[in-house]
Amino acid sequence: MRARRALAAVLVLIVALTAGCATMSLMESIESLLRQIRELIDARRYDEALTKVADVLRREPTQWKAYLYGAQAYIGKADWGQALASARKALELAPRETEALTTLGESLYGAGTDALQRRAYRDAAGHFVEYVKLRPADVRGYLNAGRAHLGQERWAEAGRMLVDGLGRASDPAARSQLAQSLIEGGRQALAKGEHRGAATLLGEYVRQDPRNVSALVDLGKAYWGAGERGQALDAFRQVLELAPGNPEARRFLFNQ
Repeated sequence: MRARRALAAVLVLIVALTAGCATMSLMESIESLLRQIRELIDARRYDEALTKVADVLRREPTQWKAYLYGAQAYIGKADWGQALASARKALELAPRETEALTTLGESLYGAGTDALQRRAYRDAAGHFVEYVKLRPADVRGYLNAGRAHLGQERWAEAGRMLVDGLGRASDPAARSQLAQSLIEGGRQALAKGEHRGAATLLGEYVRQDPRNVSALVDLGKAYWGAGERGQALDAFRQVLELAPGNPEARRFLFNQ
């Protein structure tokens, strides 16, 4: 009886050790695959990397690094839809991992830039608004979100994004781009007869550059078209203080 019990105990131990070895072997295999994937991405062999990503996920569907590396491979291929899906899954599985957060940011920025270039302004705005929430210190997000809103003719939203960007930008080149988008957007709205939207954008621009005569003239026209005659006349008076002979300001002020 004792011999049988001893034999049974030995058999249980052997089974446990075998299972443990198999588990360790599987884990080592996954770790090895992940290293290979990282090397393939570094070598820009993205399709090969994705094949191995799929292999890892078949074995371990919750392996966050596989989704992370998948997102990075898709970024390399400029496949933004797949990059976003994989990056979101990686962050869902590992919400405290900085690399997952960074990769989602890269995916959002790439997807937004691609949409902006294709004039898919609604998609671009969605991506960049999310990007700004993820990386609030990056003024590029505000600039591109503003441009996307301008493409949709959402003047107030564009103005808020561009002004928020100016509030965070210290680099002169970045500030110049943000301000330029304000004045270009204001003139775009003015040309379309969207006087209130134009006044919003041009008013914000003039706060940044109060001695710009042409911007003040356009602001006065925007206020005039919006029925804000008092503010329009104030703008034209500022024009004449800077350029006493300006014919457009004189026409509005003295030929009413």
